[in-house]
Amino acid sequence: MTGGSAGIGFGICAHILQHNPKAIYLLGKKQEHITEAEEALKEYGDVSKVHSVQIELEDLHNVDSVAKDLASKLDRLDALVCNAGLGVGVYNETKDGIDSHMQVNHISQFHLARILLPLLQKTPDSRLVLQSSDLHRGATDQAKFESLAELNTDIGPTKLYNRTKLAQILFIHALKERKEKGQLGFNPDEKSGPWMNATHPGGVQTDQQKQAVDAYGVLGQIGVAAVQPFLADPIKQGCRPALFAATGEDIVKDKVQGSYVRPSP
Repeated sequence: MTGGSAGIGFGICAHILQHNPKAIYLLGKKQEHITEAEEALKEYGDVSKVHSVQIELEDLHNVDSVAKDLASKLDRLDALVCNAGLGVGVYNETKDGIDSHMQVNHISQFHLARILLPLLQKTPDSRLVLQSSDLHRGATDQAKFESLAELNTDIGPTKLYNRTKLAQILFIHALKERKEKGQLGFNPDEKSGPWMNATHPGGVQTDQQKQAVDAYGVLGQIGVAAVQPFLADPIKQGCRPALFAATGEDIVKDKVQGSYVRPSP
């Protein structure tokens, strides 16, 4: 679970912990937030089942190291939920020289998923879940994903975010296509996993609203204040689409593959 120390990621960990899993690997950026999450999770179950791992998605070398360490330790992986992400925010570049939105929301978690894919492939009915957003519909047709120069063009706080969420959906579609062709080590049988889907959480109360305020100032404050009463709690409601994609029996029963899971109306 990337982004497992707060918000939606924490909510998913909390729900799963209530069902006595063998292990949950909680991946988070800041140690203080991880420590706070470990303490808060005591309310939901046996925290000895929670294995916390610090990961810096703005550093591809660190992501590679964490991914390979997990791959070497685990003999199965029932679900990988790529939930971490930057919200609508100002343009920055990572230490790798890449737009921070694209690297954190997509590229680093793409790499994590690719390294852990063999584990998912050998675990029966495993799941890969990417946390996307309906804001992917706001990505422009100029998003070609063809070069670093394109990715490192500041197209504005909202469009930077939208583009990453489109990338996640395209990644899921690409994986489904390769599974159907039996490529990348996939079993092409439509009845087999891993079951790979993108999700939309709906409007949820997270720290991403603060990022929007930082990006848009007074206008951001007005916008966030206007939608705040309608935002869902990340533990009670916001985590449910990804939780369903990661654990729901109907995903396997109905062969939900390469789809976009949204909250019920």
